[in-house]
Amino acid sequence: MKRITYAGGSLITGSAVAEALLTFATGVAGDAGSVAVEIPVLESDGTTTTHTLLLGPGTQIDVSDADPLSAEDEEARLFPVPDLPQIGIVAVSKPSPQAEKDAAAFNREVANIENGLNEEESRG
Repeated sequence: MKRITYAGGSLITGSAVAEALLTFATGVAGDAGSVAVEIPVLESDGTTTTHTLLLGPGTQIDVSDADPLSAEDEEARLFPVPDLPQIGIVAVSKPSPQAEKDAAAFNREVANIENGLNEEESRG
């Protein structure tokens, strides 16, 4: 189990979650934006809830050991590593069939214009 000190407070989570969060935060630090991530956290009453952390280039996180409350397999069950968003990936949409036809027609017209200009230069 690990204690994460973040933004003046501290959270208890699983070791694997803390490791994944540190790896992720390192990647975010090299990116220009910020991202919100959700991680499982042990509350003072013993329940496990989800907390949302905002990570950005200036985020400072300290991770230290915390007293284990259960066996390692129990820790993995209580604190599953979340699916963290990919960093620096830009979504690309596929153009519609009509857009592809319009682009091809545009390219043909540009080629016709360029060919016409080349013919005028060679005659000139």
